[in-house]
Amino acid sequence: MKRKIAGILLAGLLAFSGTGCAQNGEAAENSSSVSNSQSVSESTSNSQSVSESISNSQSVESTSGVSGESATTPTPTATETKERIQVSIPQKEGMQADYTSVEGIQLAPGSYLAVVAKDMDTDYWKAVKVGAQQAIDELNAALNYTGEDKITMTFEGTADSSDAEEQSNTIDLVISENPGALCLGIIDMQTCKTQLEMAAENGIPVIIVDSGVDSDLINSFCGIDNRAAGAEAARKLCEAIGDAGEIAIVAHESTTQTSIERVEGFSEEIAQNHPNVTIVQTGYSDGEQEISAMVEGMMQQYPQLKGVFCTNQQVSNETLAVLETKETAIKMVGFDYSEEQAEAIASGLQYGTVSQNPYSLGYAMIVAAARAAAGMTNDAFVDAGYQWMDQTNISSEELAIYRY
Repeated sequence: MKRKIAGILLAGLLAFSGTGCAQNGEAAENSSSVSNSQSVSESTSNSQSVSESISNSQSVESTSGVSGESATTPTPTATETKERIQVSIPQKEGMQADYTSVEGIQLAPGSYLAVVAKDMDTDYWKAVKVGAQQAIDELNAALNYTGEDKITMTFEGTADSSDAEEQSNTIDLVISENPGALCLGIIDMQTCKTQLEMAAENGIPVIIVDSGVDSDLINSFCGIDNRAAGAEAARKLCEAIGDAGEIAIVAHESTTQTSIERVEGFSEEIAQNHPNVTIVQTGYSDGEQEISAMVEGMMQQYPQLKGVFCTNQQVSNETLAVLETKETAIKMVGFDYSEEQAEAIASGLQYGTVSQNPYSLGYAMIVAAARAAAGMTNDAFVDAGYQWMDQTNISSEELAIYRY
């Protein structure tokens, strides 16, 4: 069966693919913002080492059987030769595991873990991959696995982050290969129910990543508290506009849980705590209009518009592209990090952004997947945390893992 492996593994490295056994686990839930986490200062020594890891991720080994590789003296991978990214997530009281370490996980030689991401092109998912590969490398080092004994990972996704049908087809093919565990970044939370049932029937534990689903068939959810992050964005935007006036929301896919929860968290905070602020419109990227046309339409229809909240990197960048061409006093709060947003924040065009922690998320999801495949218990919610970034801290070295 021919598969679509979307530009993650180097051509020629897919000579062999391991399989593994899987068992289920269950756990307890927790949530919080990394804005208050004491572990931020332990993040990474400098932003250069983080960006170097991303640039080298395209050459990182993801499967065994590399041409010319010796079973006794394996070729080091890019992350093994680079400084380790110091992953950091909030460690809550009562958590059953440390998701920043692979210590104590025992997997059979040749086991394989699968990841199906929302897309392959955004900086966010590229950073998730870097963190995931580091976990795979460290797991192999801890187990002294080399050559064909190595734990391997496949990392796939769609070219279009809104193409739920293509993602469903990819998930079907991955499940048919019986990985030890499956990590899923779901595009449409309604269309994945069949795949979750298939995975359960085949004894494959599923780790949901980034965007949650309402199902008792998942082993663990690795992501952030998106409602709390949306509420944080609302408070910051209200601060920017003097807590009074008309604002709008530009959101990504209406069927994606991250988008739904960020909009809900934002809207609830406005309704409950900001009586002089009015949300006049909420638009979605999977609607009838392009983002640029939607934003221009909002500005024309609501000439007194004072602020706009964008729910992910893509809609933030596209909204900025419109605002840059206008003489406007509209304040913008974005989501995720991008160079475009960093420049806009520095110039004052954008007020700030709620940035995630994709390196640590990628690492944590592999730890959770490996634990599930080994029959170990996971927490129901592994919180990777988020960070508010504005002119005061956008360039801070301590926050390098929030720049991707």
